Amino acid sequence: MTKLILKLNTTKNFLLGIFLFGLNSFPVFAEKPFADIHLHYNWDQAETISPAEVISKIKKTNTRLAIISSTPTHLALELKQKAGNWLYPIFSPYTHELGKQDWYVDTKLVDKVEQGLKSGNYFGLGEIHFMAGFPPNSKNKNFKALMNLAKRYQVPVLIHVDSGDEKYFLDICTKHKKVKILFAHAGGNLSANHIQEILTTCSNVWLEFSARDPWRYGGLTDESHYLLEEWKIVIIKFSNRILTGTDPVWRVTRTQSWDQVDDGWDHYEKLHQFHQSWINTLPSKIQEQIRWTNAREFLNLKP
Repeated sequence: MTKLILKLNTTKNFLLGIFLFGLNSFPVFAEKPFADIHLHYNWDQAETISPAEVISKIKKTNTRLAIISSTPTHLALELKQKAGNWLYPIFSPYTHELGKQDWYVDTKLVDKVEQGLKSGNYFGLGEIHFMAGFPPNSKNKNFKALMNLAKRYQVPVLIHVDSGDEKYFLDICTKHKKVKILFAHAGGNLSANHIQEILTTCSNVWLEFSARDPWRYGGLTDESHYLLEEWKIVIIKFSNRILTGTDPVWRVTRTQSWDQVDDGWDHYEKLHQFHQSWINTLPSKIQEQIRWTNAREFLNLKP
């Protein structure tokens, strides 16, 4: 009888442990302050969700620091004015609704960016998109001028590159070693080996994992949201240069008619929850770095 009771108690404690671990690994919201370093508030989102609603969504996840860009550029600044000093706008080169298509040939762009940085209202540049094999490329005159501005004003640049390997991005980070670069989405489709080569070669590169969720790029975790071993190795090795965010943009995943707005903010909570789940499987010190302290260091904020 005594052995039976001991066995039942052992089983009960084991199951309770699994339950508590599950709660810790898959939280609805963060228990500790979170830094979301990849947000957008674009014209085709502003049509259906107000700045107040965006701010409310962010705050509910205990996000206390956020980096945001927008198309057009001014929307991020308007959001910051309503949110307060915990939100950090970065200057997007997409200064009008279709700016993503022509920023690299806009003869007035560099002056606009410099005026934005001079104002002190913007804390970086981006997001700047490249796709290997398509214009523009990293040799573009406007891009090189923007990187020179980033170096002069000592602000970081958020860069998105879609390519089959690490060579395209290496060409950028090795040519601009004095610019702090945030590599969006951990390279999208790139592997952990590609990323390790980039982080080893370019000490000026920081990495973020937005959009590596199961609904977009994927490839970061298994079905239970546990980090794949190759990614865990990279994250632990370079833990002081790893950040993450949600990137609530949704039209990249599906065909969308011209008259439909982007509904990425409808998915914000589940994107946040996904990132919390894999962060919580790491050692506590590294959790804190990725969730909070790295972002503050990235922006050169005081403790």
